[in-house]
Amino acid sequence: MDTRSLFQQISKKMHADFEISAQIRHSGTKGTARENVLREFLKAGRLPYKYAIGSGEVVGRVKDTSRQCDLIIYDRENGVTLLRDESVQVYPIDCVYGIVEVKSSLSKAELLDSLEKIKALKEMKPHGAINKAMGSGWTMFHSRPRPFGMVFAYALAQNSLNSLEQNLAEWERANPPSSWPNYICVLDEGTIFHHGKPFETCIDSDTITEGSWPISICYAEDSLFQFYCALHDACAHMALGPVELMRYYEPAFRIGKYLVDGRVELGLINQGVETQARISEKAIEKIVTWCKAHGKLTWKDTLLKRFGCLPAGMENTPNINAKVYFYNPENLPGFHELGENALTINESGQPVLTEKCLAHTVQLIIDGESYEVPLASLDVPDDFDLLPSTTA
Repeated sequence: MDTRSLFQQISKKMHADFEISAQIRHSGTKGTARENVLREFLKAGRLPYKYAIGSGEVVGRVKDTSRQCDLIIYDRENGVTLLRDESVQVYPIDCVYGIVEVKSSLSKAELLDSLEKIKALKEMKPHGAINKAMGSGWTMFHSRPRPFGMVFAYALAQNSLNSLEQNLAEWERANPPSSWPNYICVLDEGTIFHHGKPFETCIDSDTITEGSWPISICYAEDSLFQFYCALHDACAHMALGPVELMRYYEPAFRIGKYLVDGRVELGLINQGVETQARISEKAIEKIVTWCKAHGKLTWKDTLLKRFGCLPAGMENTPNINAKVYFYNPENLPGFHELGENALTINESGQPVLTEKCLAHTVQLIIDGESYEVPLASLDVPDDFDLLPSTTA
């Protein structure tokens, strides 16, 4: 079978269906019909069953809500709908892969409107960590993926793909890469997406960086096939993790200008008294600044630094090469580098380290980035704020 020829015929049918919907005068009804043409194309077995298609709003973990979204791709198998009726649907960001904004004709104004919707969604990236038990008491943490945002239009609006590419580049100069769109398609015209060095196609949200730039290609009648492939692959490359509804009841911590998830509250011994405390904004600032200046390590390398070898059974762990920030400004030694008398037994029969080292860490997700922070690298009490309930 000639797959390209097949999709060219499907593209012609979609265009015809759109022309029929254009005869509808009521703008709201016309918009629904326009979205339904694309929805039916995707629902006809072209996305695996696990990817469901809805419309409405997306809510985040920090009291944030998206704008009205035309098509929402969410996890059918593990996702939930917080509100659902014929006109309104609300989904938690945990189970959302991304959105597609659907336009009749893509003018500059319509493009900018779509970009702002995509930006609002991407800024809602779940800042919680996905954790997976690895056995032998070990757990691996990594940050959740950023949702994608795409634009699909049935026609141009007395403009060109090149002019839209220029409009996009202008908008992107004023916005961070984390908010840039993943893909733009104009039926029977072409597509716009990002390239990176060395001319790598950047479709997934995590691959779009400051070194990426938009490029338009006139795929003509193959544009639908290109869009379909990009949408499918963007979904397939994302591991959402479980929906954690309690996160919406107890959202992530806003510590100053930072959004922080993970073990940010600790029981500390301060002047002989056990006190509950929270990592301070000053400490978060210090951690982020140092880590950004020194770059990331693989999770494997952090374990080697901490223990000198990988714990048993960890060699083939998925994502063992995922990169995280590792905070170690004092260049503390690993547990394997300590002297013979570094571990003693206290009066309660518990082992106690007498030297500072990298053995014990906390995992933090700061503004969507994974950080591993050795407890010994934090100063008590300077890097903590006492919680009000425990302050005398």
